Amino acid sequence: MTLSRTTRVASLAVVVCAAVATWFAPTASAEVVDVTVIPGLGGGPTTPYGAGCTYLVVARTSDMSERGVSIVDFNRASTFFPQELIWDTINPYYVSPVIFGHAVTLWTPTAPGEHSLMAYQTSAGGPIETVTVNPGVPLGPGCIVAP
Repeated sequence: MTLSRTTRVASLAVVVCAAVATWFAPTASAEVVDVTVIPGLGGGPTTPYGAGCTYLVVARTSDMSERGVSIVDFNRASTFFPQELIWDTINPYYVSPVIFGHAVTLWTPTAPGEHSLMAYQTSAGGPIETVTVNPGVPLGPGCIVAP
């Protein structure tokens, strides 16, 4: 039993269309793979993080074209810029934009203690960076942290 030429061409066309659709289909949402708190200038004898001083938080995603990342502090004794400004005045659903696979925010802990920062895109959560914060005195771009 042989297939007709029309049947073979139609089957080949279906396979080619399926392959092209698979190749150009959008990928599933990637996740945040790393979160880092950059200590900046200054520091102290036991920790580089001081309450009242501002630090850069960088969340890295596995895909360069993600739409946004949320960053939170489980301790809730901190402020984030520009999230809190935008949440309160413009958009209650603001997320930090991802640029070249990285989302950044400015974080200012307002109380000493252990702070756990998490960056996430879905309800599944994401990586957590835990830092110890001591009392600090901000001096311009730097910070003097008490022991």
